[in-house]
Amino acid sequence: MRQPIERMLVLSWLLLFTACVGPLQQWGEETTFHPKAASFNPATLKQEQVAVLSAMVGFGLEGYAHQASRSLASALTQTRIPLKSLTIQDTLNRINMEGLTGEYAGIVSTYVRTGILDRVGLEKIGRALHVTYVFQPILASFSQSMSGRLSILGLRILQTRVTALRLTLQLWDTRTGEIVWESSGEATLAGEDVRESRIPFDEIARRLWSHMLDDLFTGLPVE
Repeated sequence: MRQPIERMLVLSWLLLFTACVGPLQQWGEETTFHPKAASFNPATLKQEQVAVLSAMVGFGLEGYAHQASRSLASALTQTRIPLKSLTIQDTLNRINMEGLTGEYAGIVSTYVRTGILDRVGLEKIGRALHVTYVFQPILASFSQSMSGRLSILGLRILQTRVTALRLTLQLWDTRTGEIVWESSGEATLAGEDVRESRIPFDEIARRLWSHMLDDLFTGLPVE
């Protein structure tokens, strides 16, 4: 009888210990940037409002489109130089109220085929939103997996959760139809925990967006 009791005591202690310690997380990322257009001065963003467009997403990720755009809008307010931005909800509402829904649908369709935001349509959208620059977020991939790492008496004590995310962000000039800045990033978050809950997509995406946006403001003084 003593051995089973000892096992139960050890199991109880491990459950209590892991619950108190909480999740252990490791974050890794890699970001790449394309040179800013010669015609673009990032300092102008400090005085102007920008808009966030609906995110383009990879196959099977359609349900994350609004979350990708929302997390970007959130990141824009928390960067080293916070920006005034229209959220995706404000952007879509204004486009609809201005009667440009069909125009925007055409822009999106063209972008899916060509990777280009049509200049004529983009200029109309810019005027309707009263913005010079718009951010086009792209969600290339997102995955979460979980596996048992430590089990005792058939009970999994620690779970290893791995989250992988790939994003691209473009800044377009609505007057010229030019991409004035672009960045891509990949992030992996690995964590060990006793809980089954997943880390919210918005939290991971906002963190990666913020790091990608750091390049946009390189060299600009913080006021």
